[in-house]
Amino acid sequence: MAARKTSSKRGATSTTRSRRTAIPAIPPLVSDILIGFVLFLILVVVFRGYIVEGKVDVRPDTINQGEPVSKFINTYIETYGSDPLWFPHVFSGMPLQASGTSHHVQYTYEKLINSLIPKALLKIFHGRMMIHLLLGGISMFLLARMLAVSRLAGFVGAVAFIVNGHVIGTEHMNRIACFMHIPLVFLATYRIFNQPRLFYAVLLGGAFGSQLGSYHPQIAHYTGMMIGLYVLYAAVVHIRDRHHPRQLLVKIGLFGVAMIIAASMAAVLILPMQEYAQYSTRNLSIGASNINVPFATSWSFPPIEILTFIIPSFAGFGGNTYWGAMPFTDFPNYLGVVIVLLAIVGIVYRRNRLTTFLAILSFFALLVSFGRHLQPMSYFMLNFVPFFSKFRAPVMILILLQFACALMAAFGVQSLMDLGREEGKRLTRVLMISTGVILSLVFILSLSGSSFESFMTSIYSDADAAHGGRQAITASENTQSQINAIRFDQLMDDLWMLALLSCGSVGLISLFLNTKISGGLFSAGLAGLVFLDLFLVADRLTDPQYYPGRIDSYYSARQQEPIIQTMQEDSELFRIFPVDDFSTNQYGYFGLSSIGGYHAAKLGIYEELMTQVGLNSFGVLNMLNTKYLISRQPLSGALLSPVIESDQGNLYRNVTALPRAFLVDSLTVITSKNVIFETMKQPTFNPATVAILEEPIETSIGPVDSSEVVLTNYTPHRIDIMVDTSAPALLVLSEVYYPAGWSAIIDGEPTKIYKTNYVLRSVVVPAGHHDISFVFEPASFNLGHMLSQISSILVLLALIGAGAWRVRETLAGENRA
Repeated sequence: MAARKTSSKRGATSTTRSRRTAIPAIPPLVSDILIGFVLFLILVVVFRGYIVEGKVDVRPDTINQGEPVSKFINTYIETYGSDPLWFPHVFSGMPLQASGTSHHVQYTYEKLINSLIPKALLKIFHGRMMIHLLLGGISMFLLARMLAVSRLAGFVGAVAFIVNGHVIGTEHMNRIACFMHIPLVFLATYRIFNQPRLFYAVLLGGAFGSQLGSYHPQIAHYTGMMIGLYVLYAAVVHIRDRHHPRQLLVKIGLFGVAMIIAASMAAVLILPMQEYAQYSTRNLSIGASNINVPFATSWSFPPIEILTFIIPSFAGFGGNTYWGAMPFTDFPNYLGVVIVLLAIVGIVYRRNRLTTFLAILSFFALLVSFGRHLQPMSYFMLNFVPFFSKFRAPVMILILLQFACALMAAFGVQSLMDLGREEGKRLTRVLMISTGVILSLVFILSLSGSSFESFMTSIYSDADAAHGGRQAITASENTQSQINAIRFDQLMDDLWMLALLSCGSVGLISLFLNTKISGGLFSAGLAGLVFLDLFLVADRLTDPQYYPGRIDSYYSARQQEPIIQTMQEDSELFRIFPVDDFSTNQYGYFGLSSIGGYHAAKLGIYEELMTQVGLNSFGVLNMLNTKYLISRQPLSGALLSPVIESDQGNLYRNVTALPRAFLVDSLTVITSKNVIFETMKQPTFNPATVAILEEPIETSIGPVDSSEVVLTNYTPHRIDIMVDTSAPALLVLSEVYYPAGWSAIIDGEPTKIYKTNYVLRSVVVPAGHHDISFVFEPASFNLGHMLSQISSILVLLALIGAGAWRVRETLAGENRA
């Protein structure tokens, strides 16, 4: 969209300033390469603990959740030569690719880069994070340059985007990867509606497809909302300006082509994920509502925490110091004092269609982030925006505000470079007054002594008391006092940081606008201030404490534990119940399957079993093939046989545990799930004798006088069973019921799988000897994989071809000249 026109007088002033601030010319390509290198150096400084000192972050999530899954995937690929789609070691089994537990099969630019860069080099430079942040910074710089701002302004926008608190504090690499696609996606969308060409549709399709393939559906969804909002905004502007409808239809058509390309590229993830969504916890309803509102608004951004945009420790700095209303957080959503100042300047002095859209986008993202704190907006988003209710952290949409703010900051820098003398003087007066107010306020608060501290301490304590998850803090008066002291000290430090950075940036701007310093000195000073502002917070968020090998040493030590060794020596198929560590995936590292575990979107039927029935009755434990219980405290019961009892832990064998597959010759049909839950809660519930189905079967079964069930093969994707029975019976397989991919075959003929005991599966077996197979071959994955392969190859070839054509045209033009 065209920039705001300026008068000839403004143009003359700008030209004069440009001449006055000119520096020795550097070839444009060299300048861009140097800026890319500086961005790289900034990231090296931010992540120096990883790169220079060779340290790593080893967080509980990595040990408890991520590493066991990675070990399983690598082992499976080495064994079978293909990618696993089912994970048997948590929650009695669940999809791997479809649930997002793994997305090893994907088609993204990360995959392309990883195939070109040596793994050793990736490891040295902090691997995935450095690649994505660098590419995100370069994309942001190119976007800013395309929007006709200087290299300094583009550099400031790039740094603001990749070093803000939300990005640096994020631990999940998939989220980082999706964050860094946003500038390129917006660049291509902007081009389609301002310079409509098929190339930009292909570029948008490739960029958005790569983001979708990076598998953080929530961030990709928010990015889709952003470009959808821009399409709506561009259409309104087009209609208002009375342009020909055909032009708008062409642009929307190209945008539609881009969306088809993107969906095709990411089909290997989208199709299985869409299929899984209807079976996951995120599709569970509460009461009469078809939307789980408490789940969907879990991490709603409290409006008071807007102050963390410029005062990072206002609500605590994450972890135990956080006192806000979200369940917890590890980092503040810090934008930067200097960046916010520059963004405001950009909005005020660079008023055009794009900055108007960025302001609308920022306001929209902020309102959506409030979630349950702004009920009307939350209701609209949950009920009328497709898939929005599937996500549980509205606060994540703030990445769009941070993107918009970074881009507006770039416009702010350019506005300062272009301001005339009179406007510069007026801006200087406003900035001086504002800074004086901030400095005076901070000075007064510092002089207030214990009064301000007492006021804030009462807020901290009240917030902790009102928060159900902070018992560890409120239970001890001494702990509460220590944490409150840390909170207040951090707040005062950040208030002074706010004041000093405000003074420094306003002073620098004032000197430049009043021609007291050169453009080169202003550029260097502003770039330094921006980096210092963001680095002071980023450095607190990147604090690796451990050296490589800690994970290996941790699991090597666990491997020597008698409990682990005893269970691994058991050759039978079984599951375990870690009573004290129900939410850990660690046992999967050793190939041990648990009835518990952790996943952000587990199967809905299993969640209902746990919450509505519970896993404490032996009837439920038996049907889930739970042979061993692990507990730090001694357990007692007639059905528990002690195996190991020690100070390090206790292992008990459940003597009534059912095998992985067993025959039942009696069934009852119950169609109401509430009645099923009540039946399973009863002490008389015995899954060994009666199976609960939700629909009748076509033949009668039992009674069985003699039978034999032998598992002849068990792998994550295929289970083979030999059955010999004297009468028709129901073969119950203690595996989770998941119809989107699992099929059953008896003697080479497909047969129906019945949902059994609400979470398991079964098939009707005729009398006699039979070979039965359960096979996991989801059609959604196979179709998606084919679409992703074809579309990704075509997009890559198209972009390479377009690039080659442009180089050819450039060379031809030079030859003609």
